[in-house]
Amino acid sequence: RASQNPPWQTVESNSKTSDSSEEKADESHKLLSTADQGDLPNPLPLEDVGSAEADNKGFIMRNIKAISLGLLVFQNSAQFLVTGFSRRANEDGSPLYLVSVAVLFAEVGKAILCSIVIMATEGGVSGWVKAMRADIAEKPMETLKVGVPAFCYTLQNNLLFVALSNLPPAVCQVLYQTKTLSTAFWSIMLLSKEIRALQWVSLLLLVLGVVLVQWKDSDGSSLGPDAKPVMGLVAVASCSLLSGFAGVFLEKMLKGTKTSLWVRNIQLCLFSVPLQILAIVEQDYAYVQERGLLHGFSLMPWIVVVINTGGGLLVAVVIKYADNILKTFATVLAIVCSCFLSMMIAAFNFQPSAVFFAGVFAVFISIFLYSWQPSPAALKSMGVNSKV
Repeated sequence: RASQNPPWQTVESNSKTSDSSEEKADESHKLLSTADQGDLPNPLPLEDVGSAEADNKGFIMRNIKAISLGLLVFQNSAQFLVTGFSRRANEDGSPLYLVSVAVLFAEVGKAILCSIVIMATEGGVSGWVKAMRADIAEKPMETLKVGVPAFCYTLQNNLLFVALSNLPPAVCQVLYQTKTLSTAFWSIMLLSKEIRALQWVSLLLLVLGVVLVQWKDSDGSSLGPDAKPVMGLVAVASCSLLSGFAGVFLEKMLKGTKTSLWVRNIQLCLFSVPLQILAIVEQDYAYVQERGLLHGFSLMPWIVVVINTGGGLLVAVVIKYADNILKTFATVLAIVCSCFLSMMIAAFNFQPSAVFFAGVFAVFISIFLYSWQPSPAALKSMGVNSKV
């Protein structure tokens, strides 16, 4: 008689058979999945992805000063070179774009860009409305005070175009460094700041360098028959004076306030945009009525608008991660780049003389001396008064 297994053994056997079948099915499924994927690599685990992102962020933060230096040099050089190139007479004799319109577009662009940043950081449109109410509507007197530097910056932006229309970009950029002298003057007048002895020496060197640069700025630079170098000199000097005053005035006004950079720029645009529209109506209404706002706006003028829109905001953001030494290097390198690129661009026909380079060198030294702040210990070791 055939032997029969007990019931509990039969159940156990069936369970083992079922488990074995499930394991085989799982293996078959894995093989099919592998066949479908081919030789594709397995995706990175989530922790590896996070590690890669952290490495990228760490790389940026480790090199933030180098990135800042590159951005500052690019902005400082591009503002003068591209704007100067765009203001050269067209070969076909057609009118150039209106400076007043370019400045207006740049100011509107700043307001839009700052609004986008506020909405992105404050929770959308409601956050933007809340920021405008808190920092503008509820602080009318503070907002009105911003109108003073806004007027200065608006006039400065227009005058800078005038200067670049009548001077080579490299010369204009070197002369524009006299804003350091203007800033020192207004700091003494408005903030009662003390200027160190080395800074006074640097200011004298700056004046000497500017005189040398303009004494014989080139051996045959061609700005066209309509260029007026004297007008360019007056314009760039006015730019420096206005820039120094506006910067010091804002510094005095911002002490003790917590208004963000983005809101502050919108406050400035609240005044600069109407002022610029008024300037267009007053000076260029007939031209605009005949040819339109965008007459003469080819690719280059639009690049100028973009540089002027984002340039100032870019510098303000980058300076957060930069120190005085870095800003000084950026200014010097930007002037060097502008000089050499001006010599390479045929449209400028810029041929600087030895006197010009001597003036540029004097400006370099003045920039370093003005921003250099030696530690008291270093001065004591050299036997120099700490106030130097």
